[in-house]
Amino acid sequence: MKIIENNTLNKVKLDNPKAYKNLTIFPIIGENIDLNIKKFLETIETNSLEVSEVSQEGAVPLLNFNNENNVPVFLIDGQTITGEKLKQNRIITVSTLLPPKEKTTVSVLCSERGRWSRTDREFASRDSSMFAKARFSKMETMSSRSEEDSNMAYDQSADQQQAWEQINRKFSSFNDYSSSESMQDIYKNKENILKEFERELIMPEQAVGAIFAIGNRVLGFELFSNHDLFSNHYAQLLKSYALDAIEKRTSDAKPSLNDAKQLLNEADNSVAKQCKNNGLGNLFTINSDNICATILILNGSIIHFTCFSKKMREEL
Repeated sequence: MKIIENNTLNKVKLDNPKAYKNLTIFPIIGENIDLNIKKFLETIETNSLEVSEVSQEGAVPLLNFNNENNVPVFLIDGQTITGEKLKQNRIITVSTLLPPKEKTTVSVLCSERGRWSRTDREFASRDSSMFAKARFSKMETMSSRSEEDSNMAYDQSADQQQAWEQINRKFSSFNDYSSSESMQDIYKNKENILKEFERELIMPEQAVGAIFAIGNRVLGFELFSNHDLFSNHYAQLLKSYALDAIEKRTSDAKPSLNDAKQLLNEADNSVAKQCKNNGLGNLFTINSDNICATILILNGSIIHFTCFSKKMREEL
């Protein structure tokens, strides 16, 4: 990975895989780099991060985040954003570090097509992400668009229509219904089976990331700067892959350790290009024949590295 010498992936190793039904996870063990960064959910719980529409009328692809903390706040790619002040649920287009004591306008995608009004109805849990298939499609499109137009900031290159199509396809596959076409209702309807995956696929305390496979296909990995940041986001990442796994029942064949290592090696040997981004740190992207990825780096340390194999296309 041609970025910074200290961040090559040869410093990590894989632990023994854990499997439940057709989902296999390889824990990634690596160095814990302590960084003074707050997580989105903890700031919401302490009311130290205010999320609002950019105006009274609002704008679908934008939200304001007012970080009242003295340290940056991390928003993960695909994070669900809900709230009574919002006219519809949104998702974050790419991992972002919000500067301390600042209001930042962040690019988002709508994940609730059938609503554009504030409401006092019960809001779905924020502890979820865009499901893995849709995140891959989003990332591949964003990488291609930003490469075609060097003046376009990566976070602004997402395709809203594509996101709605992915969500509607998931509703159809599960034969589910939502009056507002909210992605969160899919998670709510599958809550019990998703909890089974959470109970069975617990990560070791040393893990700083994980590689995910459905059937015998290794489809992606998530790597963080430390265990705390990973464990804080693991449940929503796990559910994002589990939702795809239960949709498409595959064979009981499992991937090998070498299969998982191959994805890491592919990412480590790829050229990552810096692109325009919002917030703190530097954002790099990889878009090769076999993988697409984003890497958010702050002061020489990887905050979040998310990578998908383009075998994911076969899952769509």
